[in-house]
Amino acid sequence: MLHRARDAGYQTATINLYDTNGTSQDMWDNGKLLADKIKVISNHFGKKLIIIAHSKGGVDTQTALVYNGAAPYVQRVITLSSPHHGSQLADLAYSSWAGWLADIVGSQNPGTSTLQTSYMKYFRSKTDALSNATTIPFFTFAGDNWSDGTASYILGGLYLSTFGKNDGVVTVDNAKLPGGRVVKIGSWDHAKVRTGSYVFSLIQPYLQANTPALNQETETLSASSLTASAVQSTYSEIDNSYFIRGGDYNGKASETLTVENGVKSIDLDWISDKRVSKLELTKPDGTSEIINLKAGYDDDIFAGAWHHNAVIQNPKPGTYKLNVTVPDQGAYLLIARYQAVQVPELKYNLNAVGPKLNLKPQDSPDNVTQVTYQVQYYGDPQQGVTSASKGLTVQQKTVNPTGQIELSKADKPGIYSVTYEISGTTEAGYPYRRTAVQSIYIDADGNKYVD
Repeated sequence: MLHRARDAGYQTATINLYDTNGTSQDMWDNGKLLADKIKVISNHFGKKLIIIAHSKGGVDTQTALVYNGAAPYVQRVITLSSPHHGSQLADLAYSSWAGWLADIVGSQNPGTSTLQTSYMKYFRSKTDALSNATTIPFFTFAGDNWSDGTASYILGGLYLSTFGKNDGVVTVDNAKLPGGRVVKIGSWDHAKVRTGSYVFSLIQPYLQANTPALNQETETLSASSLTASAVQSTYSEIDNSYFIRGGDYNGKASETLTVENGVKSIDLDWISDKRVSKLELTKPDGTSEIINLKAGYDDDIFAGAWHHNAVIQNPKPGTYKLNVTVPDQGAYLLIARYQAVQVPELKYNLNAVGPKLNLKPQDSPDNVTQVTYQVQYYGDPQQGVTSASKGLTVQQKTVNPTGQIELSKADKPGIYSVTYEISGTTEAGYPYRRTAVQSIYIDADGNKYVD
């Protein structure tokens, strides 16, 4: 992108934020640094800037403009797959099962923490209400094709596919900015959307001195079109297509999958800090086979980890065991996505008065035996997260599917991760197990935010 802009005759500059030291920082710290650099660069060239920001850089840029006084130095902003509403992959990184792997690869950091969907819902409600939020025009691009990308994008795309079209890291809907203009949703993954050979010709009209005329594809979003209130008034679904596990290993690791009737396939993503040597699958009849894995290195949410993908086609009901051989010691996270038709969805409603989530099944409550949940506290990003608060379990309980998820001990401002373990039997009598992850943010006034 940079070379194409220079070759086209544009004066250019790049900015390295705190993230370049290997640890992603939040929008508040990055926004302050970016605002200072924007002023320096603008004064150097003697003109206002047009900023092209990829991924989290778009959130950092808006923070610099709205909260740190950089707006007078900027003409317009172009964001490329920026998670303006967060990423569900960030929620996953803070699930209870991800802690072992996160401790090794560093996926739990200030930058990822603030990209959780609950915190970004808070950020949107706080930011979109400000009068200067739309002073500088924003033009957004998003990708919706992860299937041709790297292994990490393919597996990230599989996980995000239940939330909508995505580029392997950010969903199309989450890349839209209230008050901004959607220019193009293209067949790109999260890397291609920032690559000049794919998008520079589309961006170039927005690099001119005057704001370009809008084409028919351009969509302008009002702040109210995407921003919801902090409190949900209707029931929203908890997706339970996934079974998630994690832990540490010493040369070997194993996990057990429960497969009910009606499962068409299971997509496996074994994420570990080291590359897996072998994955053996033991079937309900006692036979075993070596599974072919597609491996790929992650440089986004789980940067530094290896993804290993395999698909189990048309599995028969029963218990399956995964035996993995990995060099040395380390940690892993297993994500199994079930393509099934039997398991009922659960719904939740965030109680506006008390500290609880109301649950109810979408279909027959007899199909769901119980829901076990664990609530972990990760501190308030704006106050700094200490080791004492990182991943602290504040509540754990088993309830029936029409019960309530108590958050009575979630009494401090900050981000809470709720991991649900859902188990039951289908109408045909086969047991099933699923895992769901949810992020909740509580602000200083006690308001709750959940996607």
